[in-house]
Amino acid sequence: MFFEYDKQTSLDLELFQNDRTEKCLFSVFGRTVTKGGQETVLRLFKTPTFDINSLEGRKAEIHFFFKNKPHLKLNSEYCAFIEHYLAINKNPLRDNIIDATYNGIMNLISPDGDYWIISNGIRYIIQLLIDLKNFIEETDELEVPLTLKEDFAEVKKFLSIKILWKIMLNPPQQAENLAYSVINALDHFFRESHKHQLREVIQIIYKIDVLQTLSSIMKSEGYTLPQYTFESGIVFEMTDGFHPFLSSPVTNSFTVQNNSSLCFLTGPNMSGKSTFLKTIGIMIYLSHLGFPVPAKNLKTSVFNGLYTTINLSDNINFGYSHFYSEVKRVKDIAGKISSEKKLVIIFDELFRGTNVKDAFDASLAIVSKIAKIKNNLFYISSHILEVAENLDNKENVVFKCFESSLINETPVYDYKLKEGISQERIGMVIIRNERIIEILNEVTEKQYERTNANYTN
Repeated sequence: MFFEYDKQTSLDLELFQNDRTEKCLFSVFGRTVTKGGQETVLRLFKTPTFDINSLEGRKAEIHFFFKNKPHLKLNSEYCAFIEHYLAINKNPLRDNIIDATYNGIMNLISPDGDYWIISNGIRYIIQLLIDLKNFIEETDELEVPLTLKEDFAEVKKFLSIKILWKIMLNPPQQAENLAYSVINALDHFFRESHKHQLREVIQIIYKIDVLQTLSSIMKSEGYTLPQYTFESGIVFEMTDGFHPFLSSPVTNSFTVQNNSSLCFLTGPNMSGKSTFLKTIGIMIYLSHLGFPVPAKNLKTSVFNGLYTTINLSDNINFGYSHFYSEVKRVKDIAGKISSEKKLVIIFDELFRGTNVKDAFDASLAIVSKIAKIKNNLFYISSHILEVAENLDNKENVVFKCFESSLINETPVYDYKLKEGISQERIGMVIIRNERIIEILNEVTEKQYERTNANYTN
């Protein structure tokens, strides 16, 4: 039940770090204490789903940590050292008194780096397991989600093994306090006889790290968990949503009502259209991870995929112009829509790579057809206001816009989404404010003066 998206969508929404981006969405959620936790977030982040059971299960786990006080203490350096110890290129020590005594005495005579790593790795694991045990005991009286309850039961079973509960009753303060026989026995236990069970417990620890991180983001940054609905038609209700990269974001609310399936967005340059479309895309993507979303509330249908076209570039490798790249993209997405899946499609400025007449004709033709398609959700922005005005089928279309106000001939933007179709045309105002015409006039005047001077001489 993999939720579909493609490379273009990933680039548009800046999901992962690449050469084009300073920030990425993953970095917002990858702030775990442990490296293993970060790798767990990355694995989840790459695998959105439309399986409602998985989504609701993850939501329940995050909400558990959000509303309850128990917190697992984690130390990034200790966890990194444990991984280093478990990956050491040395055969596990033998669990018998003769080998244990020999290994210990030889280390006293000639200190062995591997023996030091083994001893300290064992000590750190013991402390981590003690902290995990205390954490789980704190949750015993709480209402724990079923999936977490199963994880905790697996941990309890592991910790009940005699060699572990005995050492946890009297844990060593330093690695030097461990008896030779205990070092050999536990090393054999951790790296040989019970290595798979230990790895499963460590993965549960990383999962807890992730859930604690996500709940912390909800508390500190005003995120919320999405709500899923199976009402007929398309449902998308966002309250006070914002783009997570902005330091002082302006929030916006948006609702798809009744049988509407297309949001047609207009507004002048720099008014916030592209940021809004990216925000919508991020909301859809995160909600299909079961992750917190940057909004006060979000209620959404469960979709099968998301495809965006916001920062489409020329495809030089294939010799495509920008316009032909746009045409290919629209054709590819039309093919995906024909598969009868429930998709979210976002187009920012259709056909910007051609002349105004062709852009108008092509946009009107495409948007008119899209407006008739149901069970998908479309967001399309355009500078060409006439497209909105000439649509025949408007009953399925929500018209939204961003506007600006001119103060002393300077555009001022409030970045707030409004009803209707923007009629603002401020491109020439911006050009005048930047004195582009004056600069070019100065160039031509200088050239004219030089020409006259040369003619006179």
